[in-house]
Amino acid sequence: MSKDATTGDIGHRIKSLRRSAGLSQANLGSALGVTFQQVQKYESGRSRIAADKLHQIAQTMGVDISYFYETKPENGPADRTAPSASAATTADAIFRESFEKIRDPRARYLLSELARVICEIEAGK
Repeated sequence: MSKDATTGDIGHRIKSLRRSAGLSQANLGSALGVTFQQVQKYESGRSRIAADKLHQIAQTMGVDISYFYETKPENGPADRTAPSASAATTADAIFRESFEKIRDPRARYLLSELARVICEIEAGK
């Protein structure tokens, strides 16, 4: 069975958005109610995505569903490659939810210190 180029293109866009948002396949799968293996199949083009699931992915990632059907112009790159602010909000919510589940105070402290150091590095200090 050959994969449809459109299915592969959509999968590539999903993967690109997911990575830009800093989400793992497991995180996205959890938000969609599917396994990370199913997300892998969507991203690789091995599994077609139902319209309602694609709509859910678009909402989760903060893009309009038309993003997945846009074609690359002949004389330049496709635009809107970065997720919107709502995709970052989704990643923030996943991070906060995960952080709250950490019970060990030392582990919580170390994770917050890691975040602080990363912020300093990004700020160029």
